[in-house]
Amino acid sequence: MHAFVVSYSLREATPSEHSELCEQLAPAVASVSGLASATWLTNPATGRYGAFFVFETKPDFDRFVASELFATISSHSSIRDLKAADYSISDRPTAVTRGPVVQRRERSSQCVSSAATSSTSEKRRAG
Repeated sequence: MHAFVVSYSLREATPSEHSELCEQLAPAVASVSGLASATWLTNPATGRYGAFFVFETKPDFDRFVASELFATISSHSSIRDLKAADYSISDRPTAVTRGPVVQRRERSSQCVSSAATSSTSEKRRAG
């Protein structure tokens, strides 16, 4: 898995206007292929905003940062002083600290296992 942290300040936009923009962008971001999660960050006291993205793979991240969507977001007229950094996610310590990425993987596995068990149980009842 791969993480991407973006932070920025606002240019000629209120926190309310920024919130509205994020709500408008959220469906497009949610549809990004390979995106495991996106967490929107706000700190009006310091004037910093941003997002924490988790991608299934580094190539998924690479495609996102090369996309028109990211170019549109990062060059938006209400954003200034954008800082971005990407990181590989360390699975073992993240598992120990109950990181949401590991929990998401476990939930996905459990859902698949539950679906398979339910399907097998239904077939047994039907047969």
